[in-house]
Amino acid sequence: MAPGVRLAVQESPGQEPATVLLHGLASTHHWWDLVTELLPGRRVVRWDHRGHGLSTIPTGRHSVEDLARDAAAVLDAAGLQQCIVAGHSLGAAVGLRLAADRPDLVAALCCVDGGLYDPQTMFGRSWWDAQPAMRLDRRIAPTEAMLTAWAHGIGLPAAAVPALLANYQPDPSDPRRVRLRLPAEHEGPLAYSLWSQRPADLLARVDVPVTAVLARTADRAAAAVRRRALHHTLDGAGRTVTERWIDGGHDLPLEQPHRVADAILDLLEHATLAVPAVGARMSA
Repeated sequence: MAPGVRLAVQESPGQEPATVLLHGLASTHHWWDLVTELLPGRRVVRWDHRGHGLSTIPTGRHSVEDLARDAAAVLDAAGLQQCIVAGHSLGAAVGLRLAADRPDLVAALCCVDGGLYDPQTMFGRSWWDAQPAMRLDRRIAPTEAMLTAWAHGIGLPAAAVPALLANYQPDPSDPRRVRLRLPAEHEGPLAYSLWSQRPADLLARVDVPVTAVLARTADRAAAAVRRRALHHTLDGAGRTVTERWIDGGHDLPLEQPHRVADAILDLLEHATLAVPAVGARMSA
């Protein structure tokens, strides 16, 4: 692990191969709570990325590459290889980078509404154009009641609310309110790194099965942009992936946990796996 980085790791013991779950920008490993419940008897490993949740916030700028190196360090420390890796949003980009750079660690990859969309097609050809969409102004200090009402308003199940609240911590200036755990000064560089990533180049280096679990939004224009961004990557990589379009918004692990879990279970069942010996149990 890089100096100054200590990750808060959560592991559920069970049958191998291990399933590794990577959360998105400004969230925590709790984003996968509902999906993990649907993977009974499976060894599941997940953690808070550096700067997120209860993991440390090292100095300097952070990138997708840094998070992928952290992931490799966690799996190496656990003695794990040939894992099923699933990532949501930023976590999908981290998973794609990990699969390209460390093929020994990844037997199959599931990208949940992220990772495979070409970011420049999706958000803009210049960072000036892209950053308003990629850096949404979430720096308000809401109350837990406000967040709960918002979650219910967009149709999230009640069981998803704790995962949403886990992204926040008490605001020291007003204990009645909360603020995001990820500092704003770290969110910007991570978003820029995500926009800079070229998923077609990475996917071309990935030889394992890849499933894309994608949000089918009601907005036809937005849906068309998503399809263009995905196919730009697939055409550039010269390969196909298994596409599973699901009705819903971006936060599919919370909105549609059963459908996301089904995609992961299919990979567990059908991927050709070289199951390693059980490795040492890691600590948080």
